[in-house]
Amino acid sequence: MTQESTREALARAAARAYEAAHGNPLPEPARGLRWSIRPRAAATAAVVIAILVAFAVLADAASPRAAVPLATPSLLDAPSLGGPGDRVTVHVVGAVASPGLYELDPGARIADAVKAAGGAQDDADLAAVNLAREVVDGEQVVVPRVGEAPAAGAAGSGRVGLNGANAAELESLPGIGPVLAERIVQDRERNGPFRSVEDLTRVPGVGPAVLERIRDLVTM
Repeated sequence: MTQESTREALARAAARAYEAAHGNPLPEPARGLRWSIRPRAAATAAVVIAILVAFAVLADAASPRAAVPLATPSLLDAPSLGGPGDRVTVHVVGAVASPGLYELDPGARIADAVKAAGGAQDDADLAAVNLAREVVDGEQVVVPRVGEAPAAGAAGSGRVGLNGANAAELESLPGIGPVLAERIVQDRERNGPFRSVEDLTRVPGVGPAVLERIRDLVTM
């Protein structure tokens, strides 16, 4: 059977189906139009449709996608820095309401130590104490009374307090002259309080020999 006869047979079958469904025969023009598409034209149309579909798929794949933000940990979830182990302990004595040992936060000042000890008494000579100085762990804070001669460097125990003594008081130490005493004061103001006698070696001019001579004569 030829292609032409096949198309005619299909057309007749379609016409009979239409007539059975609608009760009237298929109009002649519609029959001709329905089966006027040639196989080559149908193949060409299929190729065009395939190309359009492929182009649409590629265009969709190339289109930018909205970036999905990555989850970042909340600052509230970050571990807390510092804790009870970071606190410093000082011994407050002299003209205060409650002398004794007190724990303070890092960076606390002498004024905080006096306040922790219940505050200064009425006869306390606060002018003899550097209330703005940062405390050092393990130090003794002495608050003298009015008319009472403060210990050298206001540190107590008859020793020179490295973190409270002025240049003149530092000069009383063996091996410490005016120039070196001034260097110690300047270093203390620039780098913060000394936390041990060995910290003095960061000052130019203070070597092992000087350190050994003054070790038992100073305190923090």
